[in-house]
Amino acid sequence: MRIFSWNVNGLYTTLKDAAYRHSSVSNYFSNILNAEIICFQEAKIQEEKLEKWLACVPGYESFWAFSKGKKGYSGVVTYVKEELLPLDAKANWMGDFDDPLLEDFCNEGRIVETDHGSFILINVYAPNAGENEQGRPRLSFKLSFLKALKQKLDELVQIGRNIVVVGDLNVAHKDKDVYRKWNIRDIYTAEEINFMDALLTEYVDLFRYFHPNEEDAFSVWDQKKEARIHNEGLRIDYALCDQGFLSQVASTDIIKMVPKVWSDHAAVVTTLIEQPVLPPHPKPAISSSNMRKFIEETKQKRLTSLFSQSPLKSAKHRETMNEKDGQEPSDTATKESEGEFMTSKKRQQVDESENPFQAPVSKAKKHTSSSTIAGPALVKDRQRSLLSYLQKG
Repeated sequence: MRIFSWNVNGLYTTLKDAAYRHSSVSNYFSNILNAEIICFQEAKIQEEKLEKWLACVPGYESFWAFSKGKKGYSGVVTYVKEELLPLDAKANWMGDFDDPLLEDFCNEGRIVETDHGSFILINVYAPNAGENEQGRPRLSFKLSFLKALKQKLDELVQIGRNIVVVGDLNVAHKDKDVYRKWNIRDIYTAEEINFMDALLTEYVDLFRYFHPNEEDAFSVWDQKKEARIHNEGLRIDYALCDQGFLSQVASTDIIKMVPKVWSDHAAVVTTLIEQPVLPPHPKPAISSSNMRKFIEETKQKRLTSLFSQSPLKSAKHRETMNEKDGQEPSDTATKESEGEFMTSKKRQQVDESENPFQAPVSKAKKHTSSSTIAGPALVKDRQRSLLSYLQKG
């Protein structure tokens, strides 16, 4: 089982472009990402603007957490192959905690939980603390969120559940998780670093477990300063699990080779060994296909089709046209009715043998030439720029 996690920095544009490049979203998920479970952070889509081609991808169910206040902000979604339909799913739920900020946690579209029987998957996008120049106004909110997240994980483990956490925690852990000329303590407060120490004492940082000595392994860069080209970044995107589930994990890698225009983040891909097959069960209530507007849309299309023409005439017309063309009917209409994004333009087909999402991450080369080593002033400027860039989230 392959779990693909990516802070996509705007899902609509990314998947629309992916559908254009790879013929459909379904093909992109199945054959390019090649993943049974796909988790996106920073979807930035409002519930009322969610379209069927994006929500109801053929072969997948999706589970969404929307920002209920600020528009075009935050939001996470988990896509799961239909044959691996989770037993249950929850969105924007952090548990029953005595914290006045809990309601805010549940209004920003930051967490989706799916129950896969042998483990519970948490797809999370942690808040940013805000800009240093403004005194990091959301630091308290961020720390409260992270504390509530850990308490949620602890409670699940205490009742005997295994957990996997994927997503953007918006904080690096060690010095080797930031560009080597930066000091992690200049970027994060002691409280943030102490939280990561506590979290990763109890839970396994899967990338570091499989790549303990990997250097320059970052997951986010300031693209405005071409920091990605020079690999001046941070590792803030994670895959974690509890100690008891570690034996079920085969690998975790950072996949950096994604189109630059899509996101400032790299993806994190985790492969599990084969998990038990779940018995037949109903869809979770928050499944995208259960959304009222899509159910009503499907009903309306059926009614329109029913009354638009005689079934006998329609069938005869199709038969005549197929005989005239000497070919089978096109499945374009079927795909569109299932919610698969189609385009009238000629699509750019990608050789899957060169699929960047299949290749494991390689060690980043250290820059030794004078043309790639930045001077102290430029390094400081890029560090400040990256911090300002990241703290807008």
